[in-house]
Amino acid sequence: MIGRVKGRTRGGMLVGALLGAAASLACGASADIGFARKGPFEACLDGAYDAWIKTQAELLVNEDRRAKSLNDAVAAAWTAATLDACRRKGAVEAGSVDRFARYMARWRDHVFDHADSIRRRGQSD
Repeated sequence: MIGRVKGRTRGGMLVGALLGAAASLACGASADIGFARKGPFEACLDGAYDAWIKTQAELLVNEDRRAKSLNDAVAAAWTAATLDACRRKGAVEAGSVDRFARYMARWRDHVFDHADSIRRRGQSD
């Protein structure tokens, strides 16, 4: 469960942060999260993201009903849980947390771009 911070859930606060960051980013998805450092924390985030994006894109390509349940709140909850899990892997840098949150703010672009690449190849990963 996501903890409460002065009457707000961390997940709810993260949704707001993600949506705010999304508005400030330029169009175009990047294949690389672009961490300045590549320690165990960042490797954990990269690995979790790779698995998540593949799963979400494949659900979309396969027109699985579960793809319809993915929304900002679900993506924000996944992001918060992944950050929490990866914090146990190594030293956490605020810059990496911020970069990951900004990257995940554009989860729709990333999922749809990956789904398009699967369709172009004619197969899933």
